[in-house]
Amino acid sequence: MKKKTLFAIFATGMVLGVGAAACGASSSAKQTENEETVSAEVTDSALDSEEADNTDDLENSTSDTAENVVNASTDTTSIGAVTSVSDLDFSNMFTDRDSDYSYDENSSGKITLNGSGAECEDSGVSIDGTTITITAEGTYIVSGTLDDGQIIVDAGDNDKVQIVLDGASITNDDSACIFVSNADKVFLTLADGSENNLSDTGAEYVQEDDSVNVDGVVFSRDDITVNGSGTLNIYASYANGIVGKDDVKFTGGTINITATGNAIEGKDSVRIKDGTFNLTSGSEKDGIHTSNEEEAGKGYIYIEGGDFEIAAKDDGIHAATVLYIAGGNINVTESYEGLEGDTIDITGGTISVVASDDGLNASTSTSQDEFGFGNMGGGMEYDENAYIHIYGGELYVNAAGDGIDSNGDLYVDGGYVVVDGPENDGNGPLDKGGSAYISGGTVIAVGSSGMAETFSSDSQQYSILYGFETTLSAGDVITITDSTGTELLSYTLNKTAASIVFSSPELTEGEYTITAADTTDTITVSDKATTAGQTGGMMGGPGGGHGNGGERPQMQDGERPEMPQMQDGEAPQTPDGGNSSESDSTEG
Repeated sequence: MKKKTLFAIFATGMVLGVGAAACGASSSAKQTENEETVSAEVTDSALDSEEADNTDDLENSTSDTAENVVNASTDTTSIGAVTSVSDLDFSNMFTDRDSDYSYDENSSGKITLNGSGAECEDSGVSIDGTTITITAEGTYIVSGTLDDGQIIVDAGDNDKVQIVLDGASITNDDSACIFVSNADKVFLTLADGSENNLSDTGAEYVQEDDSVNVDGVVFSRDDITVNGSGTLNIYASYANGIVGKDDVKFTGGTINITATGNAIEGKDSVRIKDGTFNLTSGSEKDGIHTSNEEEAGKGYIYIEGGDFEIAAKDDGIHAATVLYIAGGNINVTESYEGLEGDTIDITGGTISVVASDDGLNASTSTSQDEFGFGNMGGGMEYDENAYIHIYGGELYVNAAGDGIDSNGDLYVDGGYVVVDGPENDGNGPLDKGGSAYISGGTVIAVGSSGMAETFSSDSQQYSILYGFETTLSAGDVITITDSTGTELLSYTLNKTAASIVFSSPELTEGEYTITAADTTDTITVSDKATTAGQTGGMMGGPGGGHGNGGERPQMQDGERPEMPQMQDGEAPQTPDGGNSSESDSTEG
């Protein structure tokens, strides 16, 4: 059988080369921390499939496929959390106006900043020294420099306000640079070609209203959307970069945030359709964060596009409830835990995560309170409200703790998953509180053997969990070949490892030879979850393990990577484009 070679390079701070090809595709991976090469080689038919449709215009998620994907998660696990995937209204994630950053310059109010003050002739704007207050619906273009000042939006409950930043620079010593006190919704538009700078320069904020704690350079009590094609640079020396107490949306622009708190924080939701994000958070804070766990249908993060570089001292992306990733290029270069939520659904996108603890973690507040974070792999109790479900996309995890950790169940139905897991025996490359099932896709998970787990024998796709007698070194190559000599896998280790979980559509019943360093072993795959080799730690028979794992492409020095296509019928389509059901005048 002809082989297809894939290369995926994860260079320091950035994922290079994402794509898909029907045959002859190549991809390469490089570990972010040490820039060592990850490699593996897989066969044609293992990767023959159609890729999920990650089109540019995904404004309204109304396709039957997307709805079926949502139902699939709730059909396969018990969702008892306040917010589940089935609560999400994909048809209403974004409105037409969220993505429409056009404006009529002639009819817009013009606010010109001049250092110690501002000028504006529009009746909807009042100016008091360096405080500019917008009191009426409309579009306002802001340019110039303002020292120790603030733009306040205090309009009517039904008013929609568009603030166009066109070469604006604002500092504030003790509060937000832009403060939305009241409005129906605010659109913060970054004018084409513009560079805008917002920063707080003091050590603390002076709170002038006891009803709300202002703690962001951009702070909104109501819905806010950031759009446009310009650049926004935010430096938050006090706390957070952008904060919204309702929904925070992004549909475009380049957003660069360095914060001592969370870079982006939304209480009810953070929704991202497009944009370029360079986010750095502070001590014990997240790159992207939501907080509302009390209200049904709230507290979620939804990402369907965009390019992300995230360096976080705590979690790269932390959802209070649901984390749903349908697309985008996400590179978490530093984190305690990379991606976290009560539930995590990945249907598309290219994701690379470096974590000092768990790469992916699904756990509700109940299980967190009861069992804590960073559990020793395999020791957690089952949380029926938590799960991780991977339908498609390309996922690379480099974790010092558990690679993929679900306090509930783990499902892999498609996609391409690679885990460079822990080197210590207190954690495992795959960890779950319940069961793990695989029905499609390619998975490879390497790491320590003390807590190594695999997929369930009830899975639809075959998998191998193999434990090596001695610990392998970085640079050692693990190969798996079938009885005809066809090589299914060739994987070059980035760090030490003593176990491997491998699964692909090519893996079937029969004899396979595993080689690595001084090890050469022939094993028989007869069960959907076959365990062989040194069976220490959590490595038991088929009942204790789960599903089918992955394979990894072989490295070719200097080659630019292209990743495999999705499996037919397994990787759900991202929401299709189309016109929003809401008009510009009625959107919320």
